[in-house]
Amino acid sequence: MADKSKTERPSWNKEEYATKAKEKDKEAYEHAKATEESLAKGHAPKKQSQYDDLPKPTELLKARTEDLGLTKNLNKTMLVTTTTTGKGPRGAGFYCELCNRTFKDSLAYLDHINGRLHLLKLGQSTHVERSTLSQVRAKIASLRAATHQKVTAQNFDFQSRLKAVKNAQEAERERRKDERRRKKMEREKREERRRMGILDDDEGNRDESGEKMDVDGAEKDVKDGKKDKRQERKEKREQQVKDQQRDREVEKAIRENEDMSTMMGFGGFGTSKRK
Repeated sequence: MADKSKTERPSWNKEEYATKAKEKDKEAYEHAKATEESLAKGHAPKKQSQYDDLPKPTELLKARTEDLGLTKNLNKTMLVTTTTTGKGPRGAGFYCELCNRTFKDSLAYLDHINGRLHLLKLGQSTHVERSTLSQVRAKIASLRAATHQKVTAQNFDFQSRLKAVKNAQEAERERRKDERRRKKMEREKREERRRMGILDDDEGNRDESGEKMDVDGAEKDVKDGKKDKRQERKEKREQQVKDQQRDREVEKAIRENEDMSTMMGFGGFGTSKRK
């Protein structure tokens, strides 16, 4: 025969709950007394607020140093465990562990995080610390340094790219010069052999510049040449687009630099003036 499960009646700490009840009655009595005094003086009675039970803030409002992660679960499928009593998320949404509240959308959750109730539970007030003169100067100096570093990096990239383009153009000029020199030497050799009465077997299959011509594959060479020229034009257009985009980025950084210096009342950060 199976043993019967033992059940016990829940036990309560009567003294603790009695103390809480007395404190609640005392607060209600004090509130009623304050209301009567306000009415006797002709003032509106003071309303009870949910902030009365919260501790007083011990520090001023501080900026967040970590991401709230509002988009970390975007486009994801998740299993949500819900609770009806106690502490824990109540359905899908954004859960505030400190306040034990669940919000259906990120906008309501963000309003709660920036709200007075949440800040009071963190021990912060809604007042912002007033910046001192030294802090303002340090902030301006950091912004100037960041802007200068950004513009310097952009100028460095521009100068290195310009140097690479110049090197490529110089190499192309040298290649063409060597090609012309080689063709000139070949023409001189052929002219010398012709004056000596020596003719090559393929003398009739040369173009005006003296290069050999493949009669059978002439049409194929023309097509390949056109294809190579189209590919070369396409690559040149792509390179021009990239160069223009990089130049626009450099000009934008310079404009931001000048706008920042104008707004702060300082001189330029070592860049050229906008024309």
